[in-house]
Amino acid sequence: MLIIVVLGLGSAFIYGASDFFGAFAARRVNLITATMFNYAIATVVILIAIPILGGVSSSAAIWTGVVTGVLAVIGLLAFYGVLAIRPMSLLSPVIALIQSAVPVTVAAVTGQPLSVMAWVAIGLAVIAIILLAPPPRKGGERVSARGALLAVFAGLTLGCSLVVLDLSPHDSGVIPAVWEIVVGLAVLVILWLAIRWSPARTGALSFLQPGDEAVRTLSASRAWTAAGASGLLTGVADAFVVFGLHMGNLAVMSVLIALYPVVTVILAATILRERMTKLQFVGIALVIGASLLLSAA
Repeated sequence: MLIIVVLGLGSAFIYGASDFFGAFAARRVNLITATMFNYAIATVVILIAIPILGGVSSSAAIWTGVVTGVLAVIGLLAFYGVLAIRPMSLLSPVIALIQSAVPVTVAAVTGQPLSVMAWVAIGLAVIAIILLAPPPRKGGERVSARGALLAVFAGLTLGCSLVVLDLSPHDSGVIPAVWEIVVGLAVLVILWLAIRWSPARTGALSFLQPGDEAVRTLSASRAWTAAGASGLLTGVADAFVVFGLHMGNLAVMSVLIALYPVVTVILAATILRERMTKLQFVGIALVIGASLLLSAA
């Protein structure tokens, strides 16, 4: 179980940093453009990984990767849209909680075996995710209806993408991750072309545009650097996830992956000066405890 915990937490921490930089870039650059650049970098990373990590290509590996790619890119766009709306430290854990609930439910219904200690650890991790998203303080930033709806949608689609990816053959290696990223990039290119050619039809996608305040406070060079860093991290994290799912339990991996708000919250506190509460510190402590329990399970 230790290697599963390492892969799960590793992907969570990398995703947390990737999502932060992706949302950071979305405040200055058109969201579709920034995410497309993210996926282009991730594609290069995952293609380089093929001869190193390997994998057997099959119809099952391809279709699971394709379906995962469509679900993941849609969920990621909604996710970045949510984080660009803010408050980042509140909405990120909400998405993670919904995202982890879908695979955990599937794992429980399908009867995937887990020890009592592992289920206790999963429960602690879920509580940790909840504590990472405390109610907004009086007079502070509040969640808008648009942000809440996008958060639910992002969580559901990202959770479903993990369920589908878990169906990929165990000998497929990084092949499903390759298809996931390539298909995601293709979807983004199609969306980018559609928006570029038909600007009058983009009213429903207004959240893809950065706010005026963001444009004034973030330089384009920093935004593109953040988008590139996000893509590099996404490629590495995807490789971690697919190997973790092949080696471990869907419920364990999904909950560990959903701990990425720890990194997002810390980065938001240190870089964006968003305040961390005592409950968030308790949540981080529970993350450590849950990880130790899973390692011993």
